[in-house]
Amino acid sequence: MNELEKVAPDPTIHKFIGTSFDISDRIHEVLEAKGISQKDLAEMLGKKESQVSKWLSGTHNFTIKTLALLEVKLGVPIFSVANGEIGAGKISEVGAEAVV
Repeated sequence: MNELEKVAPDPTIHKFIGTSFDISDRIHEVLEAKGISQKDLAEMLGKKESQVSKWLSGTHNFTIKTLALLEVKLGVPIFSVANGEIGAGKISEVGAEAVV
């Protein structure tokens, strides 16, 4: 067993990476559906195209402010937060196998 195989996986990092890719995929879907290029999005946001490209790589740590800006400029939701009652039988745990 090599040293890398001895390192225990970190569920927080796994969740972060998954969420980052989900956000990037969502932005790609919206851009494609609306016929907007990365260059167009950069211009809409007043950003450099290289920065938008980095965002869309799937590894960017988006701020809430950036997500809000994207949603306003694109006119569609990008990321949503679960709302609702928290109680027995109402929520599932992150990383749980079964949804309660």
